[in-house]
Amino acid sequence: MPSKTTESAYFSLFFVSFLPILYFTLYKVEKIKDKSDTMLKIFSFITILFLITPLLFSQEADSQYDDNTAFYEGEKFNYIIEPPSGFEMNSEESTDDGFSFAFIPKGEKYSEASIVIGINIFKLKKDPKKKFTLDMLINGDTTAVRKHFGKNIEISEVAPIKTLTGDAMRTIYFNTEKGFIPNVMMSYLDGESEILIFDLSISDVTPRFKAEKKYLECLENIKVLTKGTIEVG
Repeated sequence: MPSKTTESAYFSLFFVSFLPILYFTLYKVEKIKDKSDTMLKIFSFITILFLITPLLFSQEADSQYDDNTAFYEGEKFNYIIEPPSGFEMNSEESTDDGFSFAFIPKGEKYSEASIVIGINIFKLKKDPKKKFTLDMLINGDTTAVRKHFGKNIEISEVAPIKTLTGDAMRTIYFNTEKGFIPNVMMSYLDGESEILIFDLSISDVTPRFKAEKKYLECLENIKVLTKGTIEVG
């Protein structure tokens, strides 16, 4: 997904290639008498643009994103998912648990992580005879969780979490009055052709409020961009 700096560089190059046509039109239509003076001005402007363009491209290296940021290109939308502060991406061991990737605290092993924010990208199949809905997916997930932990688990849908771009994510909260369960909550980002599922789990010594804070930080910084648009800010 091209950034706004890359788009600006492309525009500069396009404008440079357009200038000879501009000069030819001015010369024919306006019958410019002093061609040398006009050409000098145009080529001076071309030189400035060629000096600016490399600077625009060099700004890519100063991007706010690093190797821990996830970029996913969907059918209609592009997604930018950053880890919360103090976290890093794990795209190896987390796949064994069925995730596309996960965020864990820096310096911790995935198998022993105090907090895991697992992300799974669920692609929807195009089948007009079998319409699949988000409700169906949520019902299937909550049924599986209840079957695994038993009937004592409390499952409730809470207020949606909004991304940085204002997209509401339906969120399911898990709790129990007896014992410990690692699953804290799940959230769903509906992209029409794909659904991004976020799963928060913790170790038995991690306070829930601490994990929830990092989870919210992650989800509230997600950017969902319509394809063809330029990221701003």
